[in-house]
Amino acid sequence: MGHGMLSVKLCELDEAICCIHDRIHLSESRNPEELDEEIARAERELYELKSAVSGKLRFSQSAAVSRISKKYSAVEEALRSAASDDVQPSSDERLLIAEYYLDFAMLAAEKAVLESLMAIRSSMDEDRRK
Repeated sequence: MGHGMLSVKLCELDEAICCIHDRIHLSESRNPEELDEEIARAERELYELKSAVSGKLRFSQSAAVSRISKKYSAVEEALRSAASDDVQPSSDERLLIAEYYLDFAMLAAEKAVLESLMAIRSSMDEDRRK
């Protein structure tokens, strides 16, 4: 994968972040029925994105990607089981959970920056050796 693919992925991320920002902002002024529809739409989109990413990971030839995929699945399962207690979280707890998921997204974005920079550097080193 060349540097150009990183640019494409960054554009996809920019677009997704804009949509996320707009969805959250607009949802604050929706009525309950509209919000229920938005929640259902967001659940479908999350499922579709997870399926697409999972498919790409499953068919990757990289051992490192395979290990990351397994670890990510384990973390996701741990989060799911921690959130699936019989007690329904209060609105304050849901806000706190949402805040932490946004923090996790920020961490993931920063890790993606670091990995991108390291991939570019590695590519430069390989080009110099040729």
